[in-house]
Amino acid sequence: MNQLKWIETRVKDDKRLRRQVDELLHRYFRLPLLIQQAEEIINGGPEISLRSSLTVNYAASESMSHPHRLKEQQHYDQMVVEAQRELIIIKSELEKMNTIRTYLAEDELTVWDYKYKRRRRKDIHVRDELGWGNDRYYNALDGLRGQVADVFRLWGKKSG
Repeated sequence: MNQLKWIETRVKDDKRLRRQVDELLHRYFRLPLLIQQAEEIINGGPEISLRSSLTVNYAASESMSHPHRLKEQQHYDQMVVEAQRELIIIKSELEKMNTIRTYLAEDELTVWDYKYKRRRRKDIHVRDELGWGNDRYYNALDGLRGQVADVFRLWGKKSG
């Protein structure tokens, strides 16, 4: 418990760390869309116009006579590999965030949903909408940020 209190204080006092945690909390609501986009790239989804302009069944000798198409194919292959790596990271992030949401206190979960769901909102607007006092609101916000920072181990990272 003392460890968590220390992390909450670190997050509260460190503006860079607060920004990192706030970005993760806001990004949570976009993760399903990011997963869908990565899967569409991997599966050659509709937004990949490059794929439709390629003939993937080139024989090696034909590829050599059309270096531009070979380069396009290599670019597409690289996009797929990057999307596969990104998909693993995004799914892991979503899993961690869903786990965090299962054990948060009700106030912390409420702050997460109200403050970060659609767009970042100013603390005063969220606090007024919830009808909470400063102590209750900031205790929930600091607890939320501290737990996210702890799970993602942000307290040990330095920005460069």
